[in-house]
Amino acid sequence: MENKIRFRNHISIVAERMGSIFLFLFFALMGGFAQNLKTIAKKDIRLDADFAEVLLPMLGVLAVIGLIIVWQVVVWSKTYISIAENTIVIERNTLNRRKNTIGIKNISNVNTEQNLFEMLMGTCKVKLDTNSLSTADKTDVKIVLKKADAENFRRTVMMLLHQTETGEADEPAAVYDLEQAMEYDMTAGLGDMLVHGLFSVNIISVLVLLGCIVGAADLFVQTFGSGMAGKSIIAVLGSVTVIIFVFFSSLWDIAKGFIQYYDFKAKRQGNKIYLSYGLFKKVHYTIPVEKINAVKLTQSLQARITGRYMAEVINVGMGDDGTDQKAFLVLYSSRNSMQNYLQMLLPEFSDILAAPAEKQPRVVWAAWLIPFSGYLVAIAAGLLTVLEFRPDFLKQTVIAAAGMTLLFLLSAVCRFFTAGVSVKEDYLILVRGYMRRSVICVSYDKIQHINTKQNFIAQKTGIQKGNLHLLASALNMTQSVPYFREEELDVIKSRMLKTSHAQ
Repeated sequence: MENKIRFRNHISIVAERMGSIFLFLFFALMGGFAQNLKTIAKKDIRLDADFAEVLLPMLGVLAVIGLIIVWQVVVWSKTYISIAENTIVIERNTLNRRKNTIGIKNISNVNTEQNLFEMLMGTCKVKLDTNSLSTADKTDVKIVLKKADAENFRRTVMMLLHQTETGEADEPAAVYDLEQAMEYDMTAGLGDMLVHGLFSVNIISVLVLLGCIVGAADLFVQTFGSGMAGKSIIAVLGSVTVIIFVFFSSLWDIAKGFIQYYDFKAKRQGNKIYLSYGLFKKVHYTIPVEKINAVKLTQSLQARITGRYMAEVINVGMGDDGTDQKAFLVLYSSRNSMQNYLQMLLPEFSDILAAPAEKQPRVVWAAWLIPFSGYLVAIAAGLLTVLEFRPDFLKQTVIAAAGMTLLFLLSAVCRFFTAGVSVKEDYLILVRGYMRRSVICVSYDKIQHINTKQNFIAQKTGIQKGNLHLLASALNMTQSVPYFREEELDVIKSRMLKTSHAQ
């Protein structure tokens, strides 16, 4: 593209950036107010007598906020995004000048997103990610535009990306018509969302929620049943605040599985996968298939019992932000349904369910003796310490130590029957977990590097474990490899070299 397109972010990006600053200041002020509530209540503050003590700090805070707003407006006015000669350039012409140039061919994902504020403003966020290990744990470029402009920008980038890869030039209008006429391979109704939510529920969150209810009931009885005598109202309010915060955090962790992927739709078209979902935050992903580094099947405890699976992809661009921990692909579905969805969306990985991983060698129990011995030494040291300094707590400590030891052994049994490695012709399969289970399928050409380690028992028995590294977000960059036989490492290395030479 010879003509240079140059534009700025929508002005609403200033308000978005300031939102987090205002929240920080609000909670900081509320924290200071709560800590000094007693002093404030006892003190008779008069504006005419305490002007310097009350109003001057407030004016100082307002002045700081004003300076921050002015600086954000200056940054906005001096920051430009341009597209020219198959590159995207972001330049900030402030005192500290910055210029970031991204080649179109290096873009791995072009995504759009709308939160509630952006829906109200009629704007949309475009997020670009590149095949860069240094920025794999964050989005490389975020651009806020009016929704129509954002769609046009996304289509232009997709057209340039298609042109770079194939040499064929498509107009943005043609890309738009193609997307509008697209019929999705998978759509999720209300029933699908309820099923997904039930199987996504974290058992620990449920236990925490129940604990909050019990704690709130106990606090109510102690506070109002026996009166407030001897109790600090600040301490009671602090306890109530903590319970409310933990309660709603756990409640949201449970509820988000039911609404996070509202109106989920997925489509495979050519070498791209199109995903769309969201209620309070709408997202649209366009994923080039060749940028997918691995596929992950997840089973919660309840899903494992009933034979259901959820699918995610591991690549650069999905799951990068702290709010988007999962790079979602398919809702929780039965084994047969998952097989069909993978055949439609990712036939390259469709036989992952038909290729069970081999369990860890039985000699792994011998290798686990070393960490278990260290655990027993720590438990013995703890018991001796209690016996020496607090013998009256020895019985409770022994019961707790016995419970922890049983939990340790139960975890080892669950891991032995869950984890494993399978070295296939075209990809490596890793299975991990205890009660939950995850199956990760990685193509050899997507493995950046692999390292292994052994304790002396593992060396004698010919087994090893380790980590492999992918080009992905920080959450998925390092994948642990359960114990497997030494000779299989040579097979993995040879297939990694074979695929690298074939490219």
